[in-house]
Amino acid sequence: MHSADNHIHLWALEYWADHHKWITTAYRVAFVGAILAVWRKRLTGFQPYQERGYRLYVYEDLAPTVSVVAETDTGCPYGLAQIVPSMETVLAAYKNQSWIENFSNDANALDPASLLRAIEKHKGSIGKPTAQTLGLQVGHVRRMIEWFEIGDKVNAVRKRFKRRPAQFRSEFAAPVKVWEQCLPARFAP
Repeated sequence: MHSADNHIHLWALEYWADHHKWITTAYRVAFVGAILAVWRKRLTGFQPYQERGYRLYVYEDLAPTVSVVAETDTGCPYGLAQIVPSMETVLAAYKNQSWIENFSNDANALDPASLLRAIEKHKGSIGKPTAQTLGLQVGHVRRMIEWFEIGDKVNAVRKRFKRRPAQFRSEFAAPVKVWEQCLPARFAP
């Protein structure tokens, strides 16, 4: 919650990247750099500028996200952060990722109960039969189970049909790539 009010998801940038091939990793780096340059100038008017400084972040999410937080004793506020050496490292992940494909199936209309019913209908299968019924790719069935955090319920269904339990990861199990820039107190914008 440390940066809940101080971050921006660059959804529009990713939407337009699907329609304009000139939006490359280099363009994304310049785009984010322009946002951070404006923020650096604005931050000089706030109290932490005099005493502690700030941390600027660019991190992975459904779309690239930029964030600013006042410096604290705890340091980086993102628990599973994989600190990377450059913004480009974070932004390169979006190079071949289509924003539209994130929403290309009816998974958004799917709810946990419907997903569980489909798994039960196919005797605990989380593979091809269930995926076909839901109109999803096989990998998306597992992802939806993880997003809905219903792995325990799915494994209970699988147990009833004498299937071995499946391993599901927490949504935040994988480290998120984060680029960080520390700005000391009274930094020069």
